[in-house]
Amino acid sequence: MNKIFPAMYSKPSTSKIIALIPCWVWVFVLFPMFMPFLGFGLWEQYELSVWLEISYHVANGIIALFIISDYLKDDWFMVTTDLRFYIKHIALTVGLVIIAEFVLLGPLTLFGFDIMNMLENLPVVEMSVSHTPLFLIELQPIIGAITLTVFAPISICALFYCFGFAPVCCRKPWLAYPGIAIITLIPPIINILWRGGAELVLSGYLIQLPIHLLLCWSYQKTDNVWTPLISLVVINLLASIDLHFIPL
Repeated sequence: MNKIFPAMYSKPSTSKIIALIPCWVWVFVLFPMFMPFLGFGLWEQYELSVWLEISYHVANGIIALFIISDYLKDDWFMVTTDLRFYIKHIALTVGLVIIAEFVLLGPLTLFGFDIMNMLENLPVVEMSVSHTPLFLIELQPIIGAITLTVFAPISICALFYCFGFAPVCCRKPWLAYPGIAIITLIPPIINILWRGGAELVLSGYLIQLPIHLLLCWSYQKTDNVWTPLISLVVINLLASIDLHFIPL
């Protein structure tokens, strides 16, 4: 069991974790709260309002990167010491995520469940404020894919894995996985309270939860934040390419 769930030591410093608290408030409360005012008169003009969603993810990624940049630099040194080890585990993580999503979606499709609401929430994002990830990709295939492949993974790793998973896993690994399930549920709840759409939002939580759990496992398994970060980059890139061809 220790080989599958080894002891974890890598986590951001306490000061970085504390700095992520106001980042949480900005990303999940303040920015979404003022988004309707910023986009007043644009909501029905999807080709224009999509840029508000893109700006949201880009801003979140830049802020999160600024906060955890030192931690990323420290863990990158470990990646350079054994690049093959990390590439192997990134490939393993991506493969497990693909299998998990097929296992989840396959039976639902077989029994006639409409999975479109779930697919609307891929690629994985920290939270949607005006457009679902799939709709964003449909409207802006290239810029949207770059946004969700480059910036969203940084936000997710910082706000969920570095903030909510790593500090707990370093002390009580058994508590870290239920913890990440709870902490990733907070943004959907905020989203529902603010804008409604419970079915769409909770469908997104359901399809993204296995991804979060497996990425956190890769974080623990390699004791390095770059494993889930790069894995999520690959996952979002693949989702951006594949789901773009699904008709809405």
